[in-house]
Amino acid sequence: MAAGKAIAEKRRQAREEQNKKLAEANAVMAKEELRKAEEKARKAEAVVDPPVVIEAPVATPAAESTLTTTQWLSIASIIVSLAAIYYKREEIKGTIAKIKAPLAKAPAPMAPAIAKEPVLTAPKKNGIRSMD
Repeated sequence: MAAGKAIAEKRRQAREEQNKKLAEANAVMAKEELRKAEEKARKAEAVVDPPVVIEAPVATPAAESTLTTTQWLSIASIIVSLAAIYYKREEIKGTIAKIKAPLAKAPAPMAPAIAKEPVLTAPKKNGIRSMD
């Protein structure tokens, strides 16, 4: 009977010890949660009501206009196109002159010469015929 009472006493002490540790752990967790809540409240307050800083307006310097690569390529393409037209202008003038010259120099039409034009026919296909 004495042995049973000793075992029961040890179990009771172990339970009490365990309850104390559990209470300490809960207290630590509660403090941590409180700290996190206070930190969130401070952050929210800072976001909602930021400190007002009044500064004199600063004259901003004119921003340099920088072109992107695509814009530079577009400009280069336009320049190359204009250069090509500039160098082709003589060829274009010559073509226009050739078109206008026969019309201006054309004599009165005489009797049209009847020339025998060849009759074009499709060559015969050898091989498998379709079932059309």
